[in-house]
Order: sequence, then C-alpha cells, then structure tokens
Amino acid sequence: MNKVSVVLPTFNEKDNILPLILDIQSQLNNQEYEIIVVDDDSPDGTWRIVEELGKNEKYIRLIRRQGRTGLTSAISEGIDVATGDVVVWMDCDFSMPPEKINDLLQKINDGYDISVASRYIPGGGTVIIEKSQDSIISAALSFLMNFAIQKILDSSFNDYTSGFIAVKKDIVDDIKLRGDYGEYFIDFIYRAIKKGYKIIEIPYICKARKYGVSKTGTNLVQYIKRGRKYIWTALRLRLTWF
Repeated sequence: MNKVSVVLPTFNEKDNILPLILDIQSQLNNQEYEIIVVDDDSPDGTWRIVEELGKNEKYIRLIRRQGRTGLTSAISEGIDVATGDVVVWMDCDFSMPPEKINDLLQKINDGYDISVASRYIPGGGTVIIEKSQDSIISAALSFLMNFAIQKILDSSFNDYTSGFIAVKKDIVDDIKLRGDYGEYFIDFIYRAIKKGYKIIEIPYICKARKYGVSKTGTNLVQYIKRGRKYIWTALRLRLTWF
C-alpha cells in the first residue's frame, strides 16, 4: 500500500479524541497516512480539538457535519474524501486498540482485500467491567446476536458487528455502506463475501470505553431495539441473495 486513510466518526468524544489521534500517529509513524475525523457537530466541542490540532498537523483532516448525523453516513463521508489506497475505520472510545491497526494493515499487505478485527475468534474477547450489569448484558447479547447472524448468513465469518476494519479503497467504492447504525457492517461484510473478496479476521480484545457514554445503548431495552435491526438486516440480506 502507498497510503492509509484512518476515518474516525465522532460525537461527543472530547476526552478521547486527542489521545486516540496521538496513539494512531505513533502506530503509523513508518507509513504515509492521513487521519480524517468526521464529527457530527459535537456539543462537547470534539471538533474544536481536532480543528486546533489540524492547524499544525497536515495529516489531520476535519469534517464538521452540521445538520447531518449518523454513524454510517459519517464513515461514508470520510471514505469519500479519503486519498489513501487503504481505508481503516474504528470507534473512538478506545474500546478498539490502535495498536491493532498495523496487524490489520499487514494482512492487506499479505494479499487480503479486507482485514477485520474480531472478538469472536481464538485470541479475541470482550472485557467485562466488574460489577457492571450493563457490561455483562451488552457482551452476552452481542455474542448471541453474532451467533444468530452467523447461522442466518455465512458461518465462515464470525464478528458481523465488529466495525474495526482495514479495506482496500476500491472495494468500499464498489460496495457502498448502507444502514442506520451498526447494521451497516453486517450488510457490507456479507455483500463482500458474496462478491468473492478475500477476507480475514484477526483477534482483538474489546475494552471498556475510557470516557463518555456508549452510542449503542446503556440498558437492556436499548440493546434489544438495536439487536432487532441487526437481525432484520441479516434476514433481508439472506432473502435477497437467496
């Protein structure tokens, strides 16, 4: 690869964004890269931190979205302006360790089209916050949901809700992201499988977010509502390809 574009979709991540960017930079210091932060006009001023950093750092690009919101569309906007031949995207709460980025990129160098960080292969997993009921519920429902999606779609792939990925730019130009939230990843990966792209998963440990509030949900009702969309997406994809 010649250049890597790292897309970071943000909303209210002011305490995480600067250390995350610095950590990513330290991982990519031997690689030509750009970091594209796509911020949904965060009320906490996340975009201001990135804007200030970008004044002295040419590798930092900011897209401040006013009047537009949503995870999938934010990632898509970042991909659209990316100039790298490989695109990486990830969450911005430190649940996804930046030190795994080089492992993902190495698999692209090895000849794979798509490299995904996975919690559900040997060596992967999720950190459970001690005495946190929400953490236990979230981890259990995520595991069960991914197991169900495997049965509906293709069991050769494991983490259908990963969201931590390196992919050749021409592939995301071919397979446009669709969906409201995390279901976009189910849709993207399954279409990539059906199109015959070469995909590999590498293990990672999903950690608890450092600061802020999860966008996926904070209670059982929110998790179930989100999960219903994921399962419906899987069923729709299965019926469409069938």
